[in-house]
Amino acid sequence: MSFDDYAYNDPYARCRAKDDKAAIDWLKESYLQRAAESLSAAQAAARRLYGRDIAHVMLLHIGAFETVMLPRLLDLLDERRFELVTLPEAERDPAYAVDPDVALEGGATLLEQMAKAKGLTTPPRTDDALARLGGQCR
Repeated sequence: MSFDDYAYNDPYARCRAKDDKAAIDWLKESYLQRAAESLSAAQAAARRLYGRDIAHVMLLHIGAFETVMLPRLLDLLDERRFELVTLPEAERDPAYAVDPDVALEGGATLLEQMAKAKGLTTPPRTDDALARLGGQCR
């Protein structure tokens, strides 16, 4: 699963440089909203594709904003009752034994690739945060 966490680093640096607290607060809330939506979407997709939840792998990028948000992200995972495991432990899930052999433009998660391989569509994101990020604190 991925929620484009990397996209928050440049806007965060700009907003910090301008000391724009309101914009930083929006970045934090937007980040958590996208993370929460990603968690829900991944669980729903896994249930649709496999009939159950799977051991998910979350793609995270190290950056200044990630260090600020990691405690809140971990709290969100805890609230949603996700159990953190190592990558080798997650990969033991049978879901990872099948290669969907599908390439999607811009990359994709296993769940998106598997949905495409099975001819299923994935619901689009409901927010416009990525479009708004580029203009933050310019």
